[in-house]
Amino acid sequence: MHEARSTTLTGWGRTAPSRADVVDVDEESLAEAVASAGARGALVRGLGRSYGDAAQNGGGTVVRLAPPPAGGIRLDTSSGLVTAHAGVSFDRLLRHLVPKGFFVPVTPGTRFVTLGGAIAADVHGKNHHVDGTIGRHVVSLRLLTAAGEIVDCSRERHPELFLATVGGMGLTGHLLEVELAMARIPSPWIVQETERARDLDAFLSLLAGSAREWPFTVGWLDALAGGGGLGRGILYRGRWATA
Repeated sequence: MHEARSTTLTGWGRTAPSRADVVDVDEESLAEAVASAGARGALVRGLGRSYGDAAQNGGGTVVRLAPPPAGGIRLDTSSGLVTAHAGVSFDRLLRHLVPKGFFVPVTPGTRFVTLGGAIAADVHGKNHHVDGTIGRHVVSLRLLTAAGEIVDCSRERHPELFLATVGGMGLTGHLLEVELAMARIPSPWIVQETERARDLDAFLSLLAGSAREWPFTVGWLDALAGGGGLGRGILYRGRWATA
């Protein structure tokens, strides 16, 4: 385990900075780091892309759990299940999966988040209306609890712990490994269309109509437009291109 260093931390939005003792550890030394963290305990931090002040612990300890330098990802191509270290980033995961015809079932607006962080926040993506949040696709989790116990949990095994951990913002324990159902894709490309809407009613109608046929939808609204143009916007919709 490396020596702790006092560091100012923020999220992606650069708001509410706080100082904590940050320590980089591997899985073998994580339990020791948690046990010696002091009165304010320890939180695990991924890549720091949360919008707010998640994964900060002012006056306490923040642990960064490094993934293995190589590997850390195991894909079963027959079932589409991937088992990966919680510290693996979506970027690294996608570079491994896409050439094999798979994609993360739900991804936020950046690939520079860790798998563990995405599950802790139960992230959603542009396909939320079809596939829900990433928690819907999690099969099992391995985590280190505050008591120093490593627990494997799923919807069948320790279900209350499993459900509290998905979207639990890291407060139930420190995620070590994740089993997740991947999405099969026909190609690495997406077909996209862009539509403009003159006002809020037109935008909502366009969004509802697109959601019935397109698995990916996202839009931008002009909140500064006045009069009849209030809520005008641009809608983007997409689907996987066939090879």
